[in-house]
Amino acid sequence: MGHAVPGRACSLIDCDAVSFDDELDRALKESESVRAWWKRPWLWIGVAILLIGGGYLLFSDGGNGSSTSADGAPVTTTVGFRSIADVVAASGRLRPIQVVEVGAQVSGQLKKLHVRAGDTVSQGDVVAEIDATIQANVVTAARAQLEALEARLPSTNSFIELAEAGLAREERLMAAQATNQVALDQARNSLINARSSLIQLESEIASQTALIASEEAKLNYSTIYAPVSGVVVSVDITEGQTLNAAQTTPVLLQVADLSRMTVEAQVAEANVGKLSVGSGVSFNTLGGGARSWRGVLQRIVPRASENSSVVSYTAVFEVDNADGTLLPGMTAQVFFELSEPREVLAVPVSMLREFGDSLPGGARTARVRLLSDGGGIEVREITVGEIGSTHAEVLEGLKEGDRVVSPGSQQSE
Repeated sequence: MGHAVPGRACSLIDCDAVSFDDELDRALKESESVRAWWKRPWLWIGVAILLIGGGYLLFSDGGNGSSTSADGAPVTTTVGFRSIADVVAASGRLRPIQVVEVGAQVSGQLKKLHVRAGDTVSQGDVVAEIDATIQANVVTAARAQLEALEARLPSTNSFIELAEAGLAREERLMAAQATNQVALDQARNSLINARSSLIQLESEIASQTALIASEEAKLNYSTIYAPVSGVVVSVDITEGQTLNAAQTTPVLLQVADLSRMTVEAQVAEANVGKLSVGSGVSFNTLGGGARSWRGVLQRIVPRASENSSVVSYTAVFEVDNADGTLLPGMTAQVFFELSEPREVLAVPVSMLREFGDSLPGGARTARVRLLSDGGGIEVREITVGEIGSTHAEVLEGLKEGDRVVSPGSQQSE
């Protein structure tokens, strides 16, 4: 028999039902409290915070902002001898030393194009052909006209012979007083007219011969040849296009001699006075890696160009390009040498910090971080002389083989 619930009057069946309901409610509450962990959003938020924090500590090297190599060692450079010179830096563009525009001297439809941009051609190679049907007909008509003129030569010469004979007869008759002066004068006039007709005919023949030569040249112009050896740098027309050379010469393509290149560098107004024609110059390109090209400054164009209120002048020099590495339009980082290059003990400019005041002779002090044999870092004051685009001459404070540490590397000093 069941037990009655205290404080409540119930039957046996009622009390058992109440006890069962209470147990069921309690079980449901416990199930709710231990529901699946992956359905709890606050748990996921906590995991994300832990992952972010751990990743930061792992990849930030403890948050000290050090500039070190992958194994944690500081970035160093060994001091050594290299060529250095006082330079003026400028930016420039490469251009072919010679660019020839190949045009059409006759009108007509472009029948065949034999080259594409980038092709190498030799002087005299056929590069294009224009339909020459009309021009060939013009030449044929001119030759026919010449033949017609030449056909008149025998009759004209015959007129001269007849006039000469008539004049001789009149002169004999005049001597015998068998004619009058009027008849003699008419005979003389007939001979003059006959000879004039011959001269006029010969002039017409010469003119027509010259006309044929001109028309034949135009016919030859329908086949277009490369005027110089080089590389086709642009093609400005397509096959089938109609050309009109009556007023202007249409340009078909451009051929450039890339064996030598011209570098045009824009030098700031403040530096152009430091340059002198004949001084050495070097440059590198964005895609040339560590390779450097050298030349000699040839001229400074005495015309200023202004861009955003900055005045500059164009300095020009040439460089050999036998291997074809340099291409038109490339950007060049140019260094004009103000002094002769010298082999000196040098340190990268990027390794220097805290430059001091200038000293006699153009020297000045600077500080570097020197890596000792024991792995420690010593801050040392040195004296530097000539400072180039990438390296500075070391006068005192360092020797060959010393290892200097990048200012960005963090290590106890």
